[in-house]
Amino acid sequence: MPYLLPRSLWATHRVALVTAFGSLSNLEACSIMTRGILKLETPCERVSVFDLVSPAAASIPRLSGVLKAAPMIDYIDGNHAEPSALVEAIIRNVDTVPTLSLSGYDIDVGDYEVLVRSLLDEFRAKGFRKIRLLRPKGNELRAEDVLSRRSLDVVAFPYRGGYALGPTAWVPDSARMRERGVRKPAPHSEISLSPRLAGLLLNLTGLPAGKTILDPFCGSGTILSEALIRSYRCLGFDSSKGRLRDARRNLSWLASDLRGAKFNLREGDARDLPAVLGSTLADAVVTEPLLLPSLTARPRTETATSLVESAGRVYADALESAARVLSPGGRIVIVVPVVPTMEGKEVSITLDGKPFGLRLHQPGPISFDYPVRLSFESTRWVRRAVYVFESRS
Repeated sequence: MPYLLPRSLWATHRVALVTAFGSLSNLEACSIMTRGILKLETPCERVSVFDLVSPAAASIPRLSGVLKAAPMIDYIDGNHAEPSALVEAIIRNVDTVPTLSLSGYDIDVGDYEVLVRSLLDEFRAKGFRKIRLLRPKGNELRAEDVLSRRSLDVVAFPYRGGYALGPTAWVPDSARMRERGVRKPAPHSEISLSPRLAGLLLNLTGLPAGKTILDPFCGSGTILSEALIRSYRCLGFDSSKGRLRDARRNLSWLASDLRGAKFNLREGDARDLPAVLGSTLADAVVTEPLLLPSLTARPRTETATSLVESAGRVYADALESAARVLSPGGRIVIVVPVVPTMEGKEVSITLDGKPFGLRLHQPGPISFDYPVRLSFESTRWVRRAVYVFESRS
């Protein structure tokens, strides 16, 4: 996806990311940018701020869990009421601004209106008198609409007692992600991960193209489909012949347009991978076992605990099995269910990798609490959280 604004606007070492999954998106960014991050702040639920060793232009397009990226250019507080630095930076790099939008995150209505008026007044004072204002629904212009409406979108959010602002300079190619999700020949939308989330899970492995990704609960193949697009070698197992048939259809559909795409799907038990793989090792394991019955309402805490404990035994066995076929230095990314209960509690599976020679992946300047929860999920009865383990060797 090309940048929406000239690369010269990325000279700043501070960038704001509008995240799709909250803390999990931050974990992905830390895994991709590794030692390049000096500081990570989360001034509001939807936006994270990264202070970087060098400008982030090369790293941003690799992130699946980011909806917008904006270099932080201006800051407004009680003593600085006009976004003059932002407007000056934009007009130095952009010849025309026909349409302007402001995406406000965690900003009340009154302050949002003040920021909109300040932006318009500043642009018009600089000679952009014909600029049009696009008012987005809910005061946020979605990433795909930034492209379709060809708007210069400004991200604004609370920051250190005032408001930080920056132009949306990059958005992902959401249309292609959506197409992969809805056009595949054997969809399972009620249970499958989204392509965006599957891509994020793969990024957590830290692997370059050409390495082997194993999904021992591959289902209809959503994770392996995204791995195939990223030029990984794909190895999948499932105990269900029907799911394997669906996965084979979906991966074959993708592989027809991908040169050199390689995948291998087999029926097998995820709890005994060494017996199935023999001497073959995986560079990373990425999977979502789930293994819970379909829920149509929040269960009682006692019921949820019983369901999770039963599934947890399979998860623990599968984690041990995966550790035995993992290459030295490899990672295991595993999604666990989180069940909200009638009493307002949440019940989740707890995994311990230490007995299997695994440690929790901690890539950034902050420590992540595992399992890392997904934010902003639309699922009502079963939510998701993620563990990332890495081999101690």
